[in-house]
Amino acid sequence: MVTQYPHYLFVVNPTGAATQDENGEWITPATEKVLVGACREETNGRGSQINAADGTFVTFQSLIQLPVGTTPVAVGSKVFVTNDAAGLDVRVSGVCMKFDVGQLHCRLWV
Repeated sequence: MVTQYPHYLFVVNPTGAATQDENGEWITPATEKVLVGACREETNGRGSQINAADGTFVTFQSLIQLPVGTTPVAVGSKVFVTNDAAGLDVRVSGVCMKFDVGQLHCRLWV
């Protein structure tokens, strides 16, 4: 049996703002991973390009197919796709270059 969405998409959100310590060194905030939902990751083996949100053409790493109704992911968000719902077996990680809501499905490019 074929599963349409066998993978899981997560967004990495900071839990606070970056701060400076007494020596002026920047301390990065802790992060949390948030499960967006089921997906299907397709590697860009052909080196295809997309017109990114800023109008430039970029070569993407993977196309992520998502069910219609998935909550949109903001461009620039750190994301990763896993083989398991626990978020441990990572397939691909990167930054959301573009998110598109279609009639039959949503797409995200990393």
